Amino acid sequence: MAIYSGPKDPDPYLKALEQFAASGGKSKDPGRVYMGPNKPPVRAEGRGYHQPKGDWWVSTEEATQDYYRWSQKQQSDFVAQGVLTGLLKLGDGPLEGAALWKKLVKEASAYGAAGQKVSPVDLMASYVKASGGVNAWRQMGVFEVNTQTGERRYVGPGTYLGDGRAQQTDTRVDLTDPDTARATATRLFQDMMGRDPGQGELAAFANALHSAEQASPVVSTTTTQYDMETGQPLGSDTTQTGGMTAEAKAYLGEQQIKKKKEYGAYQAATTYANAFESLVFGSPE
Repeated sequence: MAIYSGPKDPDPYLKALEQFAASGGKSKDPGRVYMGPNKPPVRAEGRGYHQPKGDWWVSTEEATQDYYRWSQKQQSDFVAQGVLTGLLKLGDGPLEGAALWKKLVKEASAYGAAGQKVSPVDLMASYVKASGGVNAWRQMGVFEVNTQTGERRYVGPGTYLGDGRAQQTDTRVDLTDPDTARATATRLFQDMMGRDPGQGELAAFANALHSAEQASPVVSTTTTQYDMETGQPLGSDTTQTGGMTAEAKAYLGEQQIKKKKEYGAYQAATTYANAFESLVFGSPE
C-alpha cells in the first residue's frame, strides 16, 4: 500500500473523482477523457490515502480543471512545449496555456468516445515529436535557433546582455617578476637610504609586493557584438580595472623603508649635511 504524500486536504478534487467513479463513468458531461494508467490517490476511512489500480478516466470538465491544479512550473513547462510545437506563440502565458489544454482535452475526449486510451498529455507529446522536439534547435554561431518557433537563445561564453551583445569577465593576478622587483627596491633604497638593499630587505619588499598584487587582481571585461542572423562576432571592446601601477608599487616600497629606524637617522644626517654645505659654501644662486 502506497502512502500519499501530496497536499494534506485534496478532498474536493478526490471527492469529485470518487463520485464520477461511483457513477460507473457516467456524469452530466457525456465526454470521458483518459488521463493515464493510474488513478489518483483516494482516502480510505481511517487508513489514510491509497493508490487505486486501473485506468484513470474523468469527465471533460474535470480534465479541463486539472490544468488549474498544476504548479506554476508545470504550467510554464506546458506553455514552453506549446511554443515549441507551434500551437502557441512566443509571449503566450498561462491563459493561452489553459486554452490549449482545453483543446487537447476535447480532442482526447473524442478518442475516449471511440474507446481509445489517448490522454491530453499523450496528444501534446505527439505534437512535440512531430515538431522535431529538441532536434528543432539549430546552432548558429553563439545562438541556438528553434526552426519551428524562431525562438533564439544565447549559448556562447559569458553573459548575454541583449541586442546581440555578450560580456565576458576574466580575472587574473599579475605578479612582478624578480628582476623588476629587485630594480624597483634598489632604486628606492638608493634614493631614500643612500645604499643598496640587503638580501632580507629585497625578500621583504618582494613578499609585500606580491601580497598587494594578489589583493588587487586585474579584471578584464570584454564586450562582444554578434550578428543576430549568423551569430558571428562583429567586434569587441575590452576594459581593464584593478592591478598595481608602477607608482603604486613604488609607494608600497617607500612606506616599508620609512618604517625603518635607519631611515630617520639617514634623513636627519642628510638634512644636516645639506644645511652645513649651504652655510659653508652658500646657497646656489
